[in-house]
Amino acid sequence: MCRIVTYNVHSGIGRDKKHDYKRIGQFLASSGADVVLLQEMDTRPPERDTAQDVRDICAENTFKLISSPAIKETDGWYGNAILTRFDVISQETVDVSQSGRQPRNVQIVELQTEKMPLTVVNTHKGLKKLERRSQFSQLHEHLSLRLKKNKTPLFLAGDFNEWQFFSNAFHALNDLLNPQKIGATFPSHFPVFSLDRVWVSHDIRVKACRRLKNAKTRLYSDHLPVLVDIELPENVT
Repeated sequence: MCRIVTYNVHSGIGRDKKHDYKRIGQFLASSGADVVLLQEMDTRPPERDTAQDVRDICAENTFKLISSPAIKETDGWYGNAILTRFDVISQETVDVSQSGRQPRNVQIVELQTEKMPLTVVNTHKGLKKLERRSQFSQLHEHLSLRLKKNKTPLFLAGDFNEWQFFSNAFHALNDLLNPQKIGATFPSHFPVFSLDRVWVSHDIRVKACRRLKNAKTRLYSDHLPVLVDIELPENVT
């Protein structure tokens, strides 16, 4: 079994206004996660040290961090990141930014799990409807080509920023991959919107998929983390 968590960490700033990657890292380590998909990882504020932020979120070497910055500045970076206990086979960043909007990307990392390689895809979509539609289209096109060329099991998750309760935005992705039922994840103290979502390739068996909702997660970010336990296939042909 492989345990994966997806989590928008809101730049490490909790609802108590405290910036604290250390408590988030310790929570993630205690969750038993093998892989964590992070959105809104932010090391830019000059009063903080980027290296220390990374050490804290990695829970002092419990995880390795693979960064995928959407924004790079002198003092640090902002964007997606993946934490993992596994070795990294390859990594790729696909730019899906739209003109005049905040930069966005798709992070794709292939990991060597104890059983076989696994591709994890991490993304954070834009706030505007038309922006997201273009980004969904680019994501679908890229994943379609990848799945045809590479038979490695694939896990997709992130903050998709889709606020509509009855949206047609995911039809193409739902045809390509298996969507998972999660429920509302935002805002963390009183979840109403299902912004954080998960899909898996058809060869992956999902044993559990649930929000991590407790006193800590209601405090640490404005999103709830989502935990997924998956079983990989016996072999890939």
